[in-house]
Amino acid sequence: MSIRVRCVEMLARWVRPGWRAWTLYFFLRCVLGLISPRKTVALDNMARAFPDRDEQWCRENLKAVYDHFCWMVVEYLALVNDPSQALTWIDKVEGKDILDDLLSSKKGCVILASHGGNWELLSAWLCRSDYPLYAAVRDPDAEDLAVLMESYRQKVGLKTLRKERKGFREMVRLPMVGNFVGLVADQDGGPTGIPVKFLGRPCTMPKGPAAISVMSKVPIIPVSIERIAPFRHKVRVYSPLSTSETVKGKEDKVVALAAEVNGALEDMVRAVPGEWLWMHRRWKTDMTGKNSI
Repeated sequence: MSIRVRCVEMLARWVRPGWRAWTLYFFLRCVLGLISPRKTVALDNMARAFPDRDEQWCRENLKAVYDHFCWMVVEYLALVNDPSQALTWIDKVEGKDILDDLLSSKKGCVILASHGGNWELLSAWLCRSDYPLYAAVRDPDAEDLAVLMESYRQKVGLKTLRKERKGFREMVRLPMVGNFVGLVADQDGGPTGIPVKFLGRPCTMPKGPAAISVMSKVPIIPVSIERIAPFRHKVRVYSPLSTSETVKGKEDKVVALAAEVNGALEDMVRAVPGEWLWMHRRWKTDMTGKNSI
């Protein structure tokens, strides 16, 4: 076991809501304040996404982002000690009947989330609420951390899928038999992604959510989580997304549905910009010259 994994596990065993959580938060926030990871990238992304906002707003929003991510780490480490806390940390749920109706009728869906709010807590809440969730994940490059993260996800009851070819086949099959497949789809889609304009800027998005929905013939359910305070959150379940019956052809259906997915993700970011991953190079793949949706 590496030193960094030992340190993480020691912190996870030690931290809990209360003074210990605040102590760890202040330590992480001081470190993050000194490092300011990808500060220039984040500020540039915000300025371009919100051209009507001034530089001061962008800096204050970045501060909120750093605050949020420190609390997210603290909460997740505390959660793995007692995964049942995922239920008590959610104060309010809007639209839960949408998920309950799917569950009672044994119908599957694609759960669409973003890198906003505490998305690891969101997946834990879904699992602890007895929804049959499988999540598509990308492991950290460091093997020891990948093993640790997988063990933590197993503790909260999350079943994981990898995004290689076999994994994609499972993502299509599982919703067809009543399961929920969760994807976080607000990152760069690369040169093979679907050209879109995300928050007004050209880029690409992953085909995954739309392709799985079309192939398995299940709806996409956007779900977001927002922090009210440390260890207090609100979950919102949005209306289902699906392709119009007027759209013909599998590829056309995927492209049309991707436009709806892109819009839902934009709405999530605009609703709580202080909890989104602005440090990510979301607009890395510029598809200028191709049709964007």
